[in-house]
Amino acid sequence: MSLTLSPFKNFGAAAAGIDIRRPLSAGDVEEIVAAMDEHAVLVFRHGAPLNDDEQINFGRALGPVQHLKMLKMLGGGKTLLDRSELIDVGNLDENGDIVGADDRRRHFHDGNLLWHSDVTFDDNRAVYSILSARVIPPDGGDTGFADMRLAYDALSADKQSEIEDLVAEHSIWYSRKLGGFTDISEEEMATRSASHHALVHANPRTHRKALYLASHASHIIGWPESMGRALLDALTEHATQDEFTYTHKWQAGDVVMWDNLATMHRATEFDSLTQIRDMRRVTTLEREMTV
Repeated sequence: MSLTLSPFKNFGAAAAGIDIRRPLSAGDVEEIVAAMDEHAVLVFRHGAPLNDDEQINFGRALGPVQHLKMLKMLGGGKTLLDRSELIDVGNLDENGDIVGADDRRRHFHDGNLLWHSDVTFDDNRAVYSILSARVIPPDGGDTGFADMRLAYDALSADKQSEIEDLVAEHSIWYSRKLGGFTDISEEEMATRSASHHALVHANPRTHRKALYLASHASHIIGWPESMGRALLDALTEHATQDEFTYTHKWQAGDVVMWDNLATMHRATEFDSLTQIRDMRRVTTLEREMTV
């Protein structure tokens, strides 16, 4: 079957017609990439959650997959998930219990409440994120998305010209400190150095331009820090206006896929001390990871 799409109001679309549990054909991949180029966010609603292998295989069909063990290090070598291809963005510990109030992994995740794109803090950028909802809380825990293409298009020609050749520095530790995670060891700091990325990204297939922002972005290279910070804050405020955003209200089993080179996103709060939110992400990269 071919992919069928039901567009949302501002951007994004509900996707059906391709069973993402099964191996994707070359034609399936081509249709999904084309849909992502147009809509930037796709929602697959199959009812029952994907299992780990199905989610990983879906990601692998679309590009090199990120391997990450950051939370395992933060948790003293313990984690709920055994597969390094799966990134745990839920609130369960290695025993399947809700992470305690003082657990460092909880405070690390607080940075996800800020507007960001995944993996901007690495040289090898994230392309697609594929988030699977295994268990969702009864209230809250939504995910907001901002279309950075629409935000770029709405800038004046003078502002577009001003930012065209600017480069920002991105660091995971900058965003985590913004989110209140400040107790970071030198060993942890050494696992993730800063990266530099152009403030304007062009899709290689459509050539459509988008802002490339994130809470990980600390300053503009070559500018006074306060001046660069002011620009980044102003662009983020501009890009997250209502007309450029979509809020996804999760149902168990949902799989939401987004383009990190065309969108930002953020988690929203819920009662994470009493309610379970088991969410697992697979992330594709621009190129294969190197050790």
